[in-house]
Amino acid sequence: MRVPRSTLTLAIVLLFLSAPLAQAAPPESGESSTVNANEVWTETATMNGHLTVTNGATLTIQSDITMEPGSSITVDEGASLVMDNGSLISEELNSGLLVNNMGANLMLNFGDLAETGVIQLQFDHEITTGETGWFNITMGNTTVDASGSDTVQFDAPLNATNLTVTFDAYYFTPTYLLQAQAIYGGGNVETLQAPNILANNAPLYWFQSGFDLSVNGHFEALNGELRGAKLSCSMSCSFTGTQVTGSAPIHVADATSISVLDSIITGSRTDEDIILHDQATITYTNSVGTGGTTDAWIRLLSERVLRTNIPNGSLDIYDMGWGASDWNDLTDENGDIVLVPGLPTNEHKRIVEWMDGNGVEHQEEATITLSITSNWGTFSTTVDAPTLSEGTINVDLPLVSVTKISPETTVATVNRSIGLMLTVENSGAADATANFRCYVDGEDADTAPSTITASLSAGEVKDIPVTWYVYADGSQSLTCKPFLPVALENVANEVANLAGVDSDPVVWTYAEETEDAPIIIWVIAIVGFMVFALIIASQKRQQEKEYTTYPVGSETEHEDDSNPEGDEESDAEIDEAEDEVDETE
Repeated sequence: MRVPRSTLTLAIVLLFLSAPLAQAAPPESGESSTVNANEVWTETATMNGHLTVTNGATLTIQSDITMEPGSSITVDEGASLVMDNGSLISEELNSGLLVNNMGANLMLNFGDLAETGVIQLQFDHEITTGETGWFNITMGNTTVDASGSDTVQFDAPLNATNLTVTFDAYYFTPTYLLQAQAIYGGGNVETLQAPNILANNAPLYWFQSGFDLSVNGHFEALNGELRGAKLSCSMSCSFTGTQVTGSAPIHVADATSISVLDSIITGSRTDEDIILHDQATITYTNSVGTGGTTDAWIRLLSERVLRTNIPNGSLDIYDMGWGASDWNDLTDENGDIVLVPGLPTNEHKRIVEWMDGNGVEHQEEATITLSITSNWGTFSTTVDAPTLSEGTINVDLPLVSVTKISPETTVATVNRSIGLMLTVENSGAADATANFRCYVDGEDADTAPSTITASLSAGEVKDIPVTWYVYADGSQSLTCKPFLPVALENVANEVANLAGVDSDPVVWTYAEETEDAPIIIWVIAIVGFMVFALIIASQKRQQEKEYTTYPVGSETEHEDDSNPEGDEESDAEIDEAEDEVDETE
């Protein structure tokens, strides 16, 4: 008998619906498993193994899951993990309170156990302060030196009394309180682990994580608890109304995001609860972190690389990073430098912003001055340090060139000079006092000045008068160009047009000599000699007049012929001089 197709289809569907569904539960025996479709965990369970939520799938946890040490959950790109009123908890945690911190103190109260007993404090290592250090612990009126031991104890009331413990240490090895125990009634013990001790200025540190949670997709925690995870977010993570304990620092990858709303983060394995790498973003609202010396979050650059336009340029760095570090450095031959490499020892120089344990946001106030010095001037700029892993700083430079050479003539005489006008320009962005030199066929030309100097503002054009000498005949062109300082050789193309400019050719010839020239020279010499002789004769007559004496009363009588012989002698001298001139001619 033929069964209708519709009846057969219905039967197959009913068969599948009646089959038991695969149990939605975590791995339990250390195996690896995957979530390939939407899945919800609603039963309390223990997870022992490795789980991967694949692309397109969502795992929702609505129950308490205890994570065995070494287990892991990986959320692939395109997948989601939602913790909705559920929890992922590792019990295998080891944490401590940093007690050799300035002002550290504890408040202990074990309840009403007995009238008296012993309080014992357990540290993570034996304290060895040496001869110059100390580690004093005070409870009530009793002070104990902890040097040489990893535990100290005090007699104390255990009748619900608040017990204050203070620390005064000159000891630089980080020292953590692991637990406090109340011993009473012949051996009874009550223990407070470090996370359950009320402390001030003694931040809680977790020494290792219990399991890994790697988020390459999306993770959302709603009103749940995450304890003991090593958490990394490479896409997006959000916490709303969630308690995060012993799972810090949370690493947030570059260009990803994290949101923390109405949540509490306590206990970090480092000095920060959240580390934003490079350009990761954060929303942190109405939430509380570990506090004290542990920052709520920091922005940590992977490195600090600087690109500049100044090879071998001088760098002055001020107030860089969380520690406000100062130093000097030089760019390499390409103008680049790794200011701060990505090493653990220089992390403080790579922190550019942060929220401290009191919820106050800070940003570095670093500046960088880049400069290059030459006899053209010092060119520099001071800027705020880039807050990216790679930044750029450029210095404004001049761009000097000769644009025109204008000789006063195109025909000149050898061994004589001509004038010319040298037109120079600074088309760059910085002022400069530039030098120029001129050449003929690649050799230094004889100019005055030999090195031409011009102060040029950015964008200025200037004409400079120059004198040019040549000592051989022929047609010659003058080439003038900037004379570059050695200090600017690495930026030559950026600061000068070294091709220069050529003048129009100038024809140099020797001056012509004529036959009349010797005659003119002789005439000039003779005339000069005659003038000289006349001056001498005139001066001599004047002297004789001044020294001739006459008897009293004879002045009028001899006024006309006072010295007839002297006059005759003078006339004879003049005639003699004239005869000498005639003979010469």
